Amino acid sequence: MKTLLLSLAPAVLLASTAWAGATDDLLDRLQTLKSMKGQFEQVVLDQGGTHMQEATGRFQVARGNQFYWLTETPYEQMAASDGETVWVYDADLEQVVVRPLNENLSETPALLFGGDPSAVGKAFRVEEQDRNGDNITYRLKPRGSDPLFETLDVTFDGQRPVSMRLEDALGQKTVIDFRDLTLNKAPAADRFDSQEDQMATVQNGDRE
Repeated sequence: MKTLLLSLAPAVLLASTAWAGATDDLLDRLQTLKSMKGQFEQVVLDQGGTHMQEATGRFQVARGNQFYWLTETPYEQMAASDGETVWVYDADLEQVVVRPLNENLSETPALLFGGDPSAVGKAFRVEEQDRNGDNITYRLKPRGSDPLFETLDVTFDGQRPVSMRLEDALGQKTVIDFRDLTLNKAPAADRFDSQEDQMATVQNGDRE
């Protein structure tokens, strides 16, 4: 038994070192992102790979747990946070839900780019999933119990995030591709303030 334990020790040490290296590498990339703005395309796939839903829209995130996520097609819905409060507006239902922000990264993946980078290592086990030139994919596995998803894959092209892929316990996958990105441009001073006016703007069809 002692011989077996000694033989396993190097493998455990190497795995721990790899996790630490991947975590530090991801944190270095996240630290350079102060804000991000662009368009997104989202596809939801079932366990067999069948397309269940597609959506497009635009988003903006900034440090301080601030985000603005507007789904434009097929249905209009907005989710936004000023760092303390979350507003979710459904245009079809003409309904607004207001709740405190949950800073748990495993329940609010958008905070990966707008939250505290140092919290990532505490919330997830991180490993390098794939590397091809400047393209690198990290796999994040929630440490907490009863997470919303089993794995979160984040792909970068250099320092630029290009996609996120979430998979839940039933094998359903959500793939989000980012495009037309603007990085580290300071958002308007009131961009993430109370979203009541923003919701009226969305409802009236007047977009920025």
